[in-house]
Amino acid sequence: MEEKESMKEETTNGAINDLDLENQPLANASSDKTSDEAPYSILTSREKYAMIVMLSCGGIWSTLSSSIYFPALPILSEKFEVSASIVNVSVVAYLLFQGITPSLLAVPADAYGRRPFIISCLLCYAATCVGLSRTNVYWLLAFLRCVQAASISPIIAISGGVVGDICTRAERGSYVGIMGGIQLVGQGFGALVGSGVVSGFGWRGVFVFLAIGSGAALIVVTIMMPETNRKIVGNLSVPPKRIINKSPATKIWLRSRLTNDVSTIAPPTSIDMLGPYKIFFQKKVFFSLLPAGFQFTTWTMSLTTLSTSLEAKYGFSVIKVGLCYLAPGMGTLFGAIFTGKLLDFIYARRKAAYDKKYEHIDPSNRPPFDIFTTRIQFVIYPTILLIMFSVVFGWCLQNRVNLAPILISAFVISFCAVAFMSSLNTLLVDMFPGQSSAATSCLNLMRCLLGAAGVGALQSMVDAMGEGGTYTLMAGFCLLTSGLFFYLAARGRKKREAEQEQQLQDAE
Repeated sequence: MEEKESMKEETTNGAINDLDLENQPLANASSDKTSDEAPYSILTSREKYAMIVMLSCGGIWSTLSSSIYFPALPILSEKFEVSASIVNVSVVAYLLFQGITPSLLAVPADAYGRRPFIISCLLCYAATCVGLSRTNVYWLLAFLRCVQAASISPIIAISGGVVGDICTRAERGSYVGIMGGIQLVGQGFGALVGSGVVSGFGWRGVFVFLAIGSGAALIVVTIMMPETNRKIVGNLSVPPKRIINKSPATKIWLRSRLTNDVSTIAPPTSIDMLGPYKIFFQKKVFFSLLPAGFQFTTWTMSLTTLSTSLEAKYGFSVIKVGLCYLAPGMGTLFGAIFTGKLLDFIYARRKAAYDKKYEHIDPSNRPPFDIFTTRIQFVIYPTILLIMFSVVFGWCLQNRVNLAPILISAFVISFCAVAFMSSLNTLLVDMFPGQSSAATSCLNLMRCLLGAAGVGALQSMVDAMGEGGTYTLMAGFCLLTSGLFFYLAARGRKKREAEQEQQLQDAE
């Protein structure tokens, strides 16, 4: 879609200042206007898709590194002569650093460009994977897993910034869905890939595989990926000045479109390293992130449980356990792609209704377009399904019933968790167009911190309550946080609508 869009709202507002859940609409994000002067991005739809796929192939290693490790856990426990709970420490540590690091690098990426940080992340990650493949002591393995997570996890947040750079609000849903789908496929399919690699090459083969794959991604990104930060290249028509922002392929690929249209460059903003945390603790953002974090935690715990319970209770081999991960893997993929298309459809429908309702009012006097409600409108349905099937998953696994309901539940949990996170990722980019990397890092921070806590407590919870009690409790957390979120969002929406109607009556 080669749509043109006014860059006034997207470039002059680094963040939305007042995000009171009850009283404020989404300020400065009222609509997508068009401009005849310059397109929002000089890239064609096909080129945008290629960019998204390339970014996803870099970010997939962050999620893949988490779940590809699961089939190796029993082997590592035996190899290093440590308990299963000690081995789980490396899983928890990975999730912790996966959550913390993106918020530290997202702010410099918003200021100095996406390209140099993506390349640096891939380079450090590949080198760490080589080191992991050669380690012979557990403490070093756990330490390098932390370095591995810190190296690669920022790419997912920075990728969110790239989407904000090149995609209009009307089309972001699809692009975020595709990017999230490919990146989170690693979370869903990682254990399947890991089981094959472990069976054929041992646990060291996992890290060799990751090093080779990320090294290939590094080469492609270094050669092909252009700088997209609007503070540096505008709508990509302005050649970057610093060599670290220059791509060898850009001069050939985009030569005829490099018109040096400096009017599209976004104004520079000051670097605020606390920016992501300021976003994180705003009321509307925090209560949006909380249910997403618990849903991700439930999903991650279910993937971890599959790797151990199917082997212990059903006597499955590593390969059979890996094949069972096809179900959550497909749920991950379908959830992201379906959600992206649906978000674009809902946006187009609500935007058309908004334009028709206020067509008699000058655009500058119209009330803000409610992008918040538009993005979260449908997520109540996957939330309900996730809560229901989490309970089914736990009790079926505990009672060793037929495998079918367990795998169906794993599929639904994956589908629904990804649907919620894709919707929230798109919303965060819409809400903070000038700080899109920092904003998306907030979701990463919440989901990984809660995920680390959940995985760390998983074995103790299962020992105390069994799988049934564990996932019933997690369903309860999801119900509580989601219910609070939807209640506050509905109350805030009604109050905004009443205020808008009053403003219209006063204007008339």
